[in-house]
Amino acid sequence: MYEIDAFTPIINLPECAIMGIGRIVARPVVVDDEAGEIAVRKMMALSLTFDHRLVDGAPAARFLQHVKRWIEQPYGWLTS
Repeated sequence: MYEIDAFTPIINLPECAIMGIGRIVARPVVVDDEAGEIAVRKMMALSLTFDHRLVDGAPAARFLQHVKRWIEQPYGWLTS
């Protein structure tokens, strides 16, 4: 909506975390590293700002991994 590729949101009390979601754009990406194959894919940037007093980095990273999987395979939500 605002044509922003990526940003880092700032948390405000009483929040413990907030996610920044960039726009979806077509970009060239490597799809086969060994063959050096490049293709155009729809890509989106995700960023997570969190309060280290409440959440450690590892659980926050795992949360982003889950969000990434849900976005890449939305039907997985139905089985989890």
